[in-house]
Amino acid sequence: MVGVWERIRQIWIPTSSTRLAEAERRVLSVVRFPFEQSQVPIGDNLTINTIHTYNPKARRSNPRSPLVLLHGYGAGVGFWLLNLDALAEKHEHVYAIDLLGCGRSSRPRFRAKTSDEAENFFVDALERWRIQLNLDKMNLLGHSFGAYISASYALSFPSRVSHLILASPVGVPNEPDTPEPSRRHRLSVGWRILRTFVVFMWNRGYTPQSIVRLIGPAGPKPVTAYVTRRFFMGPAVEGTPTTDNEATYETSAATSDAGLETSTALAEQIDNGTLKLPKDDVAQYLYHLCAQPGSGEFALPRVLKSNVFAYNPLENRLKDCQVSRITFFYGDHDWMDTEAGQRTVDSLNQRLNATKLARLIVIARAGHQMMIDNPDGFHEAIRQAIEDF
Repeated sequence: MVGVWERIRQIWIPTSSTRLAEAERRVLSVVRFPFEQSQVPIGDNLTINTIHTYNPKARRSNPRSPLVLLHGYGAGVGFWLLNLDALAEKHEHVYAIDLLGCGRSSRPRFRAKTSDEAENFFVDALERWRIQLNLDKMNLLGHSFGAYISASYALSFPSRVSHLILASPVGVPNEPDTPEPSRRHRLSVGWRILRTFVVFMWNRGYTPQSIVRLIGPAGPKPVTAYVTRRFFMGPAVEGTPTTDNEATYETSAATSDAGLETSTALAEQIDNGTLKLPKDDVAQYLYHLCAQPGSGEFALPRVLKSNVFAYNPLENRLKDCQVSRITFFYGDHDWMDTEAGQRTVDSLNQRLNATKLARLIVIARAGHQMMIDNPDGFHEAIRQAIEDF
């Protein structure tokens, strides 16, 4: 019966592990620095998809812990396609992994019922991966949901983290005691119905990937539309370049408010030929990531409420973190709560009467997807965080 259902699923949903692997290969073909890729076993017949670059010439006089990259929700190692070359030039060892249940890592059945259990699903796998590779300490950099997991790992295993870098982390702020005034009076009946439906689905554990799988052969279309609107609708791409920095920022910010957070910096680099972002390959890669059998994706409604506040906010927990260095990254038009990040930084520094235990860096001309929006700015932020701390 299982075999029959699997055949039906593959007919309805045009994906497979092989097609995901090929899509990932095409996306990563833009990376010029040599890298190794492997499935690292972590026990219980589980593996972690791992990319590793090794550069013995990098900073011989300034040895540092390996840099480990954790992707955000619904993403995978391929989303570091514009960063691996630059980071490999500066770091002896760089690792990018697919979290357990994500990307091309193993996708076991997700059984977590609470936020703590959901976090442990990823944290335990990351620790077993670290042990398997015999890494003593890591500079651990996570983006978005990956940042939340990075912080959870650092709280559980502080002695294994040299520097914790949280790039536009989800789940930092406390939920306000007094919610903001309701916007219901400004919403049409249609939007109210849609919002009620989304909350209903969220509370029952459905995810955006569930919808992509549900619509079967139509799934690639909305994913391609998202990639195009998210990364290719800056003013320069639309054929209306501007040299006025203030006007450029206002356009990006306004688009962000509309839910289409774009990057003029990225658009300009694509227009002038200095950056090649393979749109079609990225869209296919994202589709195959979404269309795989669900696993780690189901952590999201366990960790976050339907209003996107965390059940266990990092703002409460990180103030007692024992990691010696913590840095927050935010884009200058990021939709994440920068103020919550600053409050956490202040709390950490006050705890030890220090000024350099924690810091916050704002990356210009970037939003939530800062590593793609403005790769150069992202790389410079990493340099500042690790070298100038």
